[in-house]
Amino acid sequence: MRKKEPSVQVQTFTVTRKILLEEKVCSQCGKRVLGRKNKKFCSRACVQKATYEKHGDEYRKARMEKYHAEKKTAAGKK
Repeated sequence: MRKKEPSVQVQTFTVTRKILLEEKVCSQCGKRVLGRKNKKFCSRACVQKATYEKHGDEYRKARMEKYHAEKKTAAGKK
């Protein structure tokens, strides 16, 4: 005969952290934004624009290489 396992009680709780918000200026577009101390941009769009400005040459080079590779394979199929 099997022993009954004791029922397990699960307790859940919520933790609330208090984070001080500061008024900052977006380093990409210059908008004023309320956010954490380490926040630099107002939106994901500004983050993406800043990343593209920083690594744009690499992105363009990779795109050109991909374009030329596709063009070369398309020419070989004819």
